[in-house]
Amino acid sequence: MSSSNHLGRLRAHLQSLVDDVREWVELRLTLVQLEIEERIEARLRQLMMRLLVVVIAGLGVVFGLVALALALGSWLGHPGWGFLLVALGLGFVAAVLQAVQRYLAAAERHNLAPQEAERLA
Repeated sequence: MSSSNHLGRLRAHLQSLVDDVREWVELRLTLVQLEIEERIEARLRQLMMRLLVVVIAGLGVVFGLVALALALGSWLGHPGWGFLLVALGLGFVAAVLQAVQRYLAAAERHNLAPQEAERLA
């Protein structure tokens, strides 16, 4: 009976240990989940703040461009001329940015091509 009693106690202790380990793993998973949720919430707060700044800055730029167009139109004698000049200026800036972007993309493709060839060889 004594060995049976020892085995029963050992079995009970092992079961208790398994239950404790299972509970510890579940708590650890919950902790990791909460940490991930906190990181996501922090990133979302940062993103919302950046979005707010971009929207406010964009509105400032739009109002500034309208004011510039009105000022140029007043100086040139007709508001339409001011808006035309601002539109042409923005079109020029867009064309320059597009050309720079194409140049950088071509340079990147050119720089990546030898590396790709070496990797495949």
